[in-house]
Amino acid sequence: MIHSTAIIHPTAIIGENVTIGPFSIIEENVKIGNGCKIESHVLIGSHTTIGEENHIFQGAIIGSFPIDRTHKGQETYLSIGNNNIVREYTTISKGTVKGGGMTRIGDDNWIMSIVHIGHDVVIGNQSTITGNVQIAGHVEIEDNVTIGGSATIHQFCKIGRFSMIGAASFINLDIVPYSIASGYRAKICGINLVGLKRNGMTNDDIKTIKRINTLLFRKKLPLAQAIEEIHNLPQSMFKEHTLAFLNKSERGIARMRGSK
Repeated sequence: MIHSTAIIHPTAIIGENVTIGPFSIIEENVKIGNGCKIESHVLIGSHTTIGEENHIFQGAIIGSFPIDRTHKGQETYLSIGNNNIVREYTTISKGTVKGGGMTRIGDDNWIMSIVHIGHDVVIGNQSTITGNVQIAGHVEIEDNVTIGGSATIHQFCKIGRFSMIGAASFINLDIVPYSIASGYRAKICGINLVGLKRNGMTNDDIKTIKRINTLLFRKKLPLAQAIEEIHNLPQSMFKEHTLAFLNKSERGIARMRGSK
């Protein structure tokens, strides 16, 4: 059902069984997939593609121009996958030309109220981003990440899969996969044990992740030596993913609390 007060540009493509609430605005070249529910007073900006079965709550602004001084109105994009929940007053910016032109959000994410997701951000699948989180441009968030309320993430940071960020933390370095991090200029507190168990990791899986964590942080090795030691561990998806994450880190990784 599309409310009579909604404003929909004639170039927008609306799927089947889509609900659009009062006073919402759908701009040009928007695509909204089947089964989506758009509540009242939502703005879906131009060149935004939204998959199926998403629920976007009141007052959200999805696909706004990037908050970037170099952006001069060029055509850029936002892509959102399937089965995401976006709560009230969240803002999600499109990409910038210098950042590749695209902001991407995957599937099955739960994005709570008053979250800001900046330009050129890439978010994977099945993550929870709680209220008032502020994510700057060019951030990469892998799958199954939990970010506590009012956390702030510096531009160009990367947050590894199955990690958890404590409430009100400031992230200014990359957070390695499977970790808990918290605090101002956040430090690693250990592995995300509860999150790993909830997501079906076996005891052997967790032992492997602990060994990687020990080499990275608890032995206080130089990073290059820690990476060499991780290379020598038995083959596992956790080893390979951690090494790939470390290889693409540009800002450097957050270290363990108590270390320099």
